[in-house]
Amino acid sequence: MMIRKDGERGHSLALIVLAVAGIWLGGGPVAFAQVEEPVPTDDPHPAEVEQPETPRAELGKDEAPTTMVVIGEDEGGLVEAYTIEFGDEKDWVRLASGEWLRGNIERMRDGSMEFNSDEIKLITYDWKKVRELHSPRANTYNFTDGTDLVGPAMINEEFVVVQTVDGIVTRPRVELQAIIEHMRRERNYWSTVLRLGLTGNAGNTENLTFNAFWQLVREDTLTRAALSYDGTFGKASRAEVANRHLAGGDVDIFVHPIVYVKALTGQLLYDKFQNIRLRATPAAGVGFHLITTYVVNWDLEFAPAGYQYLSLLDPAAGVENPQSDGYMMFRMFADIDFTDDIQLLLEWRTNVVYTTIGNTNHVGSLDFTVRVTTLLHLNTSFLYLRTEDPFPRADGTVPKKNDYQIVFGVSLRIG
Repeated sequence: MMIRKDGERGHSLALIVLAVAGIWLGGGPVAFAQVEEPVPTDDPHPAEVEQPETPRAELGKDEAPTTMVVIGEDEGGLVEAYTIEFGDEKDWVRLASGEWLRGNIERMRDGSMEFNSDEIKLITYDWKKVRELHSPRANTYNFTDGTDLVGPAMINEEFVVVQTVDGIVTRPRVELQAIIEHMRRERNYWSTVLRLGLTGNAGNTENLTFNAFWQLVREDTLTRAALSYDGTFGKASRAEVANRHLAGGDVDIFVHPIVYVKALTGQLLYDKFQNIRLRATPAAGVGFHLITTYVVNWDLEFAPAGYQYLSLLDPAAGVENPQSDGYMMFRMFADIDFTDDIQLLLEWRTNVVYTTIGNTNHVGSLDFTVRVTTLLHLNTSFLYLRTEDPFPRADGTVPKKNDYQIVFGVSLRIG
């Protein structure tokens, strides 16, 4: 490492680098530093100066990767150029236990890191329990002020050091909000889930019910967009007993580690046996990360002014059809990871229709998942729908307020 004695900028930056290197080496002092006088830039035949061997830090006891930091000089002799080299093409993570993991980091957000290893497959860790991360790949690192850094990086308990195309950049670790795998390739931002469930009986009673659930998500460092569909078809003794389609959509913009903007949220519902041809509920609002831990992530969302459109299939005489109303949306979402393979998702949404209070409706869901392989999961899901005051049909019958559904199925997850 070469350090000028003159020049405050070069000297102070070198001290910072030495301090960071000391942390990477386990908190102790740097074992190597050399001070040399710079070669005068006006010498027409400058003497060749032998470059000292760059300090190398062995980062683990179980053949962890070797990390090298090379410091160069600009034309004025001031320290500004960095190079980070790795002895391995894989990502390396050191946990609080001191254990090193070798594999690929999939992403980090909301206090959780997804890490994929050839031996232990895809697992999730509490980001607070990750002491160091060394990645030779060009990942995207997003910070709380909305800026991104792209490149190979080293992270310890205090700093995030990224080798960008413009040189090294050091930021406090507390400002790191998310990590997205690799550089900005579009396919890395997408994921999808397809779940299928089927129940049937034959003999004294004949019935068959089919359920399909599909979700598509695009998530980058600043936004998350999701589309979902839940459809149920059922017959008993050859008569239709279920025909419901529920679609949802959300667009979130992450502006703070705790607060995010709901640029768009809403649902579309068709339910033949609730006498609903179409219920559309677009809205915009704000969301809050109330709890973000390794085990539990709990969000609360609020939309103060939404619009509800309701069209009935077969309304009774005198019932206005269609109807337009204003509503407020309250939504709670919780993600509970009991283990790396067992997950519980809880969601509750209430639309308070303040212009026609009887149109107030609720949707609740529960999804219990057990991972069998990286792609294949077993699911038990529960869906609850309620309308406070259903409208009567033309024949005078009134739909029940509550609908319940439980589905046992398998799901395929990609991304």
